Amino acid sequence: RRGTGDNGNVNVSRIGDSMVALTETPAPVRFDPATLETLGVYRYRDNMVGQITTAHPQFDAQRRCQYNYLLEFGRISKYHLYGLDADDQQRRRIATIPVQQPAYMHSFGMSSRYLILTEFPLVVNPLKLLLRHQPFIRNYRWQPELGTVFHIVDKETGEVVKTAHSEPFFAFHHVNAFECGDEVVVDIVAYPDASVVDQLYLDRLQSGLPVTATGQLRRFRIGLGASGGVTVETLAAVPLELPRFNYHSRAMRPYRYVYGAGSRGEGSFIDCLVKLDIEDGTAAAWHENGCYPGEPVFVAAPAAAAEDQGLVLSVVLDAAAGNSFLLLLDASSFTEIARVQLPHHIPFGFHGNFFEQPKAREAPLNA
Repeated sequence: RRGTGDNGNVNVSRIGDSMVALTETPAPVRFDPATLETLGVYRYRDNMVGQITTAHPQFDAQRRCQYNYLLEFGRISKYHLYGLDADDQQRRRIATIPVQQPAYMHSFGMSSRYLILTEFPLVVNPLKLLLRHQPFIRNYRWQPELGTVFHIVDKETGEVVKTAHSEPFFAFHHVNAFECGDEVVVDIVAYPDASVVDQLYLDRLQSGLPVTATGQLRRFRIGLGASGGVTVETLAAVPLELPRFNYHSRAMRPYRYVYGAGSRGEGSFIDCLVKLDIEDGTAAAWHENGCYPGEPVFVAAPAAAAEDQGLVLSVVLDAAAGNSFLLLLDASSFTEIARVQLPHHIPFGFHGNFFEQPKAREAPLNA
């Protein structure tokens, strides 16, 4: 896809009663979950303006509110953070943060009280956008001298309670965030720089050159006091991407387990699934020669008592057979339970979600 568009090819979610396919432009595509027929773009009942968003909305079950942000380009650009109540189509502006050089942010963090925007130093000059004949990401430039900036925004008041700076790094995916005393803890799959973006172009992937498309799970502690700064620790040295956890029970709270897609060899493409135990730093893995798994989706068991009680689902490409299969792992032991063979291959995707039988007015799920 060149330029910008409404090709909802990044994630699936639910807004109110509508199932939607999402991308990084604010044009959710409604579809029928039974037939996959597209039903047109979802229309919000408000006048909020923006050109870029994330395909990773966050859902606060206690508030029954979905959160996201819009980037509005201009001479002075603006990040608009908003909330969308589960039964509403009208977005509610929470805060607006002006910015000279907007950052590429594929996701954001959320704790019980706060929304966390993490500005990586991969930035764009809105006055020099190339809107045609180039992938949109080519407008962005890596400027490590800017460092990384965390904006901590109160969900209720819209106040930016803290703007904190750290060393430059890059990331696609936040994992989880929670409050701990006078700190906000933010877990992110981090890279030293944005060179991973260049490695993911199709011609590079086809070249046979090494690919480092996995990062490391790092924990950032942001002090909210006047003298508070940012400290960082690596939670596990295991390379991973496409992180998932038990969002239903552990979002915005301390948690223990993270599931992800990983790589077994340095410079190799994603070829395994991993389960990280944050408490003791250990990791379990699933792999099979010639098989390349996609994002692991955690599905909690009904009435689960333990955080990791349930299944992990992943669509796996079997390169030798030329087809894909749906893999089911026991989330606790991380051992295979079953696989469902498909008669053809499924192209690599990004993100997915597990939805139970649709119910009237059911809350949207995190993406």
